[in-house]
Amino acid sequence: MPPLRVLTALVLIAAPLAAQPVAEPVPSVTELSEALRADQRAHLWRVGAWGLANAVGGAALVLASDRTDAPGRWAFGAQSAAWGVVNVGIAAAGLAGGPGAVTGDLAAALAAENGYADVLLVNLGLNVGYAAVGATLLAVAGQGVATPAAWRGHGAALVVQGLGLLALDGIAYAATRARLGALLDLVGSADLAATAQGVVLVVPL
Repeated sequence: MPPLRVLTALVLIAAPLAAQPVAEPVPSVTELSEALRADQRAHLWRVGAWGLANAVGGAALVLASDRTDAPGRWAFGAQSAAWGVVNVGIAAAGLAGGPGAVTGDLAAALAAENGYADVLLVNLGLNVGYAAVGATLLAVAGQGVATPAAWRGHGAALVVQGLGLLALDGIAYAATRARLGALLDLVGSADLAATAQGVVLVVPL
């Protein structure tokens, strides 16, 4: 066969092979469980950093403001500092307690991921509530209340806290939904097998 025909044949054979999509590696239960623990720690560090920034910034604003002459600025600082201290405490307690043990059991991994997703979902709802309360305070501040500037300061701080925590919890919730999808894919590919210990769920790795 002439060299040109040989080269053409090789190209025709190689082209379909090159066009084949590379299959994405399927994560194992243990890998997904490890990813959950790592994400929980990362989320707590983000919440702690957010809280520390609010605690320090809010305290500095309070110290630099006169409550009588600048009630709005003082209120914003006080509200932010209080939220910051609470969030730092929550993050510190969570990191000290640890996220739990990594598991290779599919049912346990699903339960842990579902539980984490539920907590984040509740937090997302609460965050919207915080922002809504802050918006209400901002609206009421213009209705003839005493010290409207202070109301606006507290309201603005609550809106900032609600939106900030909403973003942080939203990042974590998006990640947990992705892992839940991967775990459910493993459930779909699992088989039941009879062993000496009874019927077990066999997950392909």
